[in-house]
Amino acid sequence: MNSMKKVLMFAVTFFVPVVVYAAMLTNPIHTTDLSAFLAKILQVVAIIAGPIIVLFLVYVGFLFVSSQGNPEKLKEAKNYFFWAIVGALLVLGAEALSIAISRTIAQL
Repeated sequence: MNSMKKVLMFAVTFFVPVVVYAAMLTNPIHTTDLSAFLAKILQVVAIIAGPIIVLFLVYVGFLFVSSQGNPEKLKEAKNYFFWAIVGALLVLGAEALSIAISRTIAQL
């Protein structure tokens, strides 16, 4: 019986405040439907990917400069540049497509 009291006291002490606090929480995303939620996620991905793409392009520029005319290193730098641009276009294209789809749905 003593261990049952301890379990009950533990539950009351730790779980009741959590339940009460959870009842006071608000939605931090401020969306109610799936399309708005996905648009917010895509917006966050674009915000995070932007500086990463810029840093990668700076790194590719460093590769171009440090290749010093070496055809093998120059080919590697061009390959990195190509894929950096493809990545940037994918991120920006996905966001543009999401905006276009959401505006089309809003007009319906």
